[in-house]
Amino acid sequence: MSDKRFSYASTGLVRAEARHVRSSPRKVRLVLEDIRGRSVLDARRQLLFSPRAAAKDVELVLRSAVTNAEVNHGLSPDDLVVHAAYADEGFTIKRFKPRARGRASRIRKRTSHIVILLRSTTGEIVAQVGATEAAAAPKKASSDSSRAKRVAASKQAQGAEVETAAAAAAEEAVAEPAAEAAEAPAKPKRAAKPKAEGDKPAARKPRAPKAAGEGDAEKKPAPKKRTPKKTDDGEKA
Repeated sequence: MSDKRFSYASTGLVRAEARHVRSSPRKVRLVLEDIRGRSVLDARRQLLFSPRAAAKDVELVLRSAVTNAEVNHGLSPDDLVVHAAYADEGFTIKRFKPRARGRASRIRKRTSHIVILLRSTTGEIVAQVGATEAAAAPKKASSDSSRAKRVAASKQAQGAEVETAAAAAAEEAVAEPAAEAAEAPAKPKRAAKPKAEGDKPAARKPRAPKAAGEGDAEKKPAPKKRTPKKTDDGEKA
């Protein structure tokens, strides 16, 4: 789908494009330099006698642009001029060829996209492609700035809500312990027992000292008597 900003109604240019042409962009650009700014008749003559192989592909694109101008916009080929012509790089086809000692060498087959723009000498160009892009840029910038303002306002509102919620939570945390302390009944103090006059704490009885050797006898068991064992000869060991 073509962009309306680059249509004939907005730019006054007739466009034709050929994609994935099997020729490198460098070789195509050398041919496009010869026809840029020339009339259609001079450009065809130049391509017809050009020794370069890319001239055939460029001539097909030029013929397509002239046909678009005649059929779609009713322009005469005698009044058309090549306004712009450029070639962009397409994908690269990779192939390999065998070399010495079992090695391989890469072959790069370049492709290009050829674009030709024609304008009529009788009519005026409504707007250039670059001017159209520049006119479209401020709208995008204004939309981006308005969106940035909306985002900043929403962030500010969210920040205010968060601060309000935090303050409310802090007040509740301070108020809850105070309310619990006020509602809880005071615990009665335990009355102390009246002490009678002359009462004194009972003295602890001292332990009796153990006799010497008494504890050691309880701890060490008595030695067992050893019974003699009999051998095969009947003698006691």
